[in-house]
Amino acid sequence: MRSSGTILRIGLELIERARLGGVESIYGTDLSPDAIAISRANIAAAQVKAVPLKLACCDFRDYAKVEGLGPESVTLIITNPPMGRRIRVPNFRGLFRNLYAVAAAVLKPGGRLVFANPLRIEPPDPSLKLKYRKVIDLGGFNCRLEMYLKLAR
Repeated sequence: MRSSGTILRIGLELIERARLGGVESIYGTDLSPDAIAISRANIAAAQVKAVPLKLACCDFRDYAKVEGLGPESVTLIITNPPMGRRIRVPNFRGLFRNLYAVAAAVLKPGGRLVFANPLRIEPPDPSLKLKYRKVIDLGGFNCRLEMYLKLAR
């Protein structure tokens, strides 16, 4: 999937996307300082040098605190949110509703949200239109790989 612009996520997905080219900048967030440090090491080892990188130890919902992120500032969000199996998440459904809300806020029109969705909930914001869905097996339980397109308001 080729795209120009800015992408938001942390880890190996960032490396793979940046190596495809056409990426102006990369932003990633994670609650774990260890995950941030490992991501920095992985990105350095992959020699992804020509792309400005900003990794922040924060909740994705606090995107406005990350310099350079704001409304309609991102063209692609790739995320692998918790599936609620290994790590219990309080208000699991609320986390996914928040993901949809943040995506609707930060994506530019024409931007995409791509993620594995273990729940059968849809975004409440009509600006996010489902463009792709496929059921995938994640080692014993099914979830849906989904891509949403941000429509112009």
